[in-house]
Amino acid sequence: MDVHPLREEQELILNQIDNAIALFNASHHLVLLNPKLATIWGLSADFLSQNPSLETLCSKIAAQGYWNQQQCQLLHDCVQQIEIPNLSFCIEQSNGIYLEVESLLTPQGCRLFTFRDVTSYRHSQKDLNTEVKRLRFLLGLNERLQDSDNLQEVAQFALNYLVSIMNAAFGDVKVISGEGKNRQAGTIMNQISGQFIATYGEPVIASMQELLDQGIPYGQGLLWDVVETGQPVFVENYAQHPQSVPSFRHPGVGQLGIFPIPATNGNIIGILTLESRDLERLQQYPQRDMLDAACRTLGAAIERAQAQARLRQINEDLERASQLKSEFLASMSHELRTPLNSILGFSDLLKRQIGGTLNERQLDHIQLIEKSGQHLLQLINDILDLSKIEAGKTELDLTIVDVHRLCSECLKMMQPRAEKKRLAMSLELDYRFNQAFLDERRVRQIIINLLSNAVKFTPEAGSIKLSGFLAYGSQITQDYRPDCSPVNSSTPYLCLEVKDSGIGIPEHRWHLLFRPFQQVDASLTRRHEGTGLGLALVKRLAELHGGTVSMSSTVNLGSVFRVWLPLTEMRQELSLNRQSSVLSSPEPSNTSDPSTVHSNLIPRILVVEDQPFNQLLVSELLELEGYRIELMSDGQTMLEAIHSPLVTEKSLPNLILMDVQLPEVDGFKLMRQLKDHPLWKSVPIIALTAMAMSGDRERCLQAGASAYLSKPLDLDLMLSVVKSLLKSSES
Repeated sequence: MDVHPLREEQELILNQIDNAIALFNASHHLVLLNPKLATIWGLSADFLSQNPSLETLCSKIAAQGYWNQQQCQLLHDCVQQIEIPNLSFCIEQSNGIYLEVESLLTPQGCRLFTFRDVTSYRHSQKDLNTEVKRLRFLLGLNERLQDSDNLQEVAQFALNYLVSIMNAAFGDVKVISGEGKNRQAGTIMNQISGQFIATYGEPVIASMQELLDQGIPYGQGLLWDVVETGQPVFVENYAQHPQSVPSFRHPGVGQLGIFPIPATNGNIIGILTLESRDLERLQQYPQRDMLDAACRTLGAAIERAQAQARLRQINEDLERASQLKSEFLASMSHELRTPLNSILGFSDLLKRQIGGTLNERQLDHIQLIEKSGQHLLQLINDILDLSKIEAGKTELDLTIVDVHRLCSECLKMMQPRAEKKRLAMSLELDYRFNQAFLDERRVRQIIINLLSNAVKFTPEAGSIKLSGFLAYGSQITQDYRPDCSPVNSSTPYLCLEVKDSGIGIPEHRWHLLFRPFQQVDASLTRRHEGTGLGLALVKRLAELHGGTVSMSSTVNLGSVFRVWLPLTEMRQELSLNRQSSVLSSPEPSNTSDPSTVHSNLIPRILVVEDQPFNQLLVSELLELEGYRIELMSDGQTMLEAIHSPLVTEKSLPNLILMDVQLPEVDGFKLMRQLKDHPLWKSVPIIALTAMAMSGDRERCLQAGASAYLSKPLDLDLMLSVVKSLLKSSES
């Protein structure tokens, strides 16, 4: 048989195979190959065709630099293996070629090798794995942005990944704060590799950390170029760069990438710094794409953290403003009520004509003074009521209210004012129901305010009608409402309606209604007095009940104002009965008859009050009732009297009337001292104070007061309370 045609056919077949083929005989010589084998090893075909031995071939491959000694030894061991027929392994050559090697033992004891070039596959697999990690990182970053309000947590997650994937020595995230040249870059998170710490030691790390904690001032370092331009900066040798921060000029800090962290408006609000052993890789896609995405996410996290910080500051400022407002109102309440107490009190004394008879003109003057004082008191009360409601310090005292009785009483209260203008007042009530679960005092305030407005703005000989009826939410939509709160059409309401034939309100001014301190006619020539708080107070009180207000009006024909109070079961969740008053219902004041009382049994009342006018008013009224009065004008004197060794049980007063706001020592402290003292604790105390804010009564009672009376004083009530407490102490 001719051998040459057979060899030619073998060579033809081997040349068509994509993989490199090598056959070693039993004596470990290369006896068969194809051209691909010479290509992957960079060897000449002539050398391979000489049937070199395995040792010669391995030496040649190692000399070429494609394989190292370990890889050559692996090939050597495989050729000599005769017990295991099939073997496979992978080798990565120094030129970046990945070879998948398979070896087969032939029946003749030869070894056939197939070298498959899988470089493209390995690269694509590696790229796929890298992309999966990158996407997993970006997904994790977004998840933390959505689920966490902690900026440090987001920054820590980003740095952990970036320092690891880039084989970096360290990385950090800084936030830019301040304005202009006062800006500073403060580090919120940094990550240093364990290898860097182990190589350069803790002292080096500590000095770098100290600088990061202090922040980088404006103008120091390369990061400010990034802040100004919005473009990243890449540094080949940071330690030798003239603009580098001196504390970071360290041999371990080599190539550096500094990336801008933008806000949504494009302003640079942070900096990401990343050390890298391969700066080219740091600048290539997909690393740059990943870093840009990380910076955008960090920018969103920084913006959210800054917005939350601003919101917290705003809330703190609002709370502080609310507190200052409450303190101001409490102070103004005292400052306004104290002189007003004297005005109304002395007017009342003069009207009683106890000190002498007054002529008719003088009585008219006194009545005008009292009327003006009462008007001023109403204005003060409206301001304080609205302020307490807006501050959330008003609670409803819900009880079962007789609606028909309440409406009738309110109409009777306004009747005298209406008669002066010859106004016809009428009442129309729905007799399908009579009772509702309401705060009677607040609803009375609503009705009186609406009726007062109607009387004020209705010309003489006009008409006013107060109505109360059952209605449903669907009927509210027909009116103008100052708010757009949702209304359930099937909810039953108590609708309180005041209809007048007054001057009416132009539609373009309806939006001014129900606003505090706003009046439809606010000009200097307006004819109707007031603060503009009445309707605002009505609206707030209705909303406290869970209701709303509405209105309709026609110029020169009149107006209709409606208050809608829901009649739902939700009220049952609130307590029906508030804590009962310490005092029973006031009894009518009766002037004491000195003839029936022995002089040694006349009750002694100690008045602790710093205002001279109030001292005179209270003492004169009580003396006219037959009581003996003692005065103290400051808290320190009273405190000394409490602890005086000269005080005995017989020398104690029968009753103490005490102002709360006193010089040097306040009334709260004095009342607590009195109740803790073995002698004084039996003496009842009446707190007389201009403190009329929500909770002031409870504070006085908790401090030890037996009763609480707010200024301006109702003199008849004060006399009744004095008499009641004196009777209780006698029994």
